[in-house]
Amino acid sequence: MKIRIRGNSIRYRLDKNDIEKLKETDKVEEHTWIGAHNLHFCIRSRNIVIPAIKLEGSGVHLSVPAPLVEKWTDSDETGFSFDIANPDDSVLKLLIEKDFKCLTVREEDDSAAFENPDAGKAC
Repeated sequence: MKIRIRGNSIRYRLDKNDIEKLKETDKVEEHTWIGAHNLHFCIRSRNIVIPAIKLEGSGVHLSVPAPLVEKWTDSDETGFSFDIANPDDSVLKLLIEKDFKCLTVREEDDSAAFENPDAGKAC
């Protein structure tokens, strides 16, 4: 899982392995060690109606309605997004999408990424 944070938005990009894990266990997570501490991001498929997110210690836990996750993982849809209101009346924008292979050569392993729909197209 790749996570991009910019301002009041979080973008999650899941490869094929992440999506299979989410389908099998209703959960996918990523850990990053910073010194002796662990930064943790988790997406869970839950029997809820409205998406929810919470920050607990060094963990960001996102809960997404199971029907939304099932519809997305079993389709060709690239992703889905939603907004969650914060207590201070600001809005957190969330985007969950499939991770596509890069169109340029990079040293990052993207063997589990989805085929990029723009591959082979002229610029």
